[in-house]
Amino acid sequence: MAHLKRYAAVALAAAALGCSSSTEPQIDANTSLVPATTEVTLRYGEDRQLDNSVLRVTFARVVEDSRCPVDVVCVWAGNAVVEIGVAAGMGPTVPLQINATMDPRYADWNSVRVTVLELTPAPRSDTPIKPEDYSVKLRFESIR
Repeated sequence: MAHLKRYAAVALAAAALGCSSSTEPQIDANTSLVPATTEVTLRYGEDRQLDNSVLRVTFARVVEDSRCPVDVVCVWAGNAVVEIGVAAGMGPTVPLQINATMDPRYADWNSVRVTVLELTPAPRSDTPIKPEDYSVKLRFESIR
């Protein structure tokens, strides 16, 4: 009976080792997803992995754009909200909605701060912006 218990323990250990091997990047609590502050500009719909990082980011959509057109005088500057998707390696994508012109212009996720630096183009009163014309400039930094 003792021999059977020992065999079962070895089989369980081998199975656990087999389950832990993966082609995905291994991230522990002490690993930063963004080793250095990184700025990136994404076009609408673009998906990219940040340089020297396991972080993937997607410019999903512009949720709202009520910014004051550049050719109009407004009482209020307005705001735009962008939605980006972030993921560590091949993990699930998490949507973040971030203001482009009003504070706060950032969102925190997994010890990473994502800040919207710029949303282009600026609106004009005579021309609606098509989704595919948008670009967003983002900054990623570790907040550990």
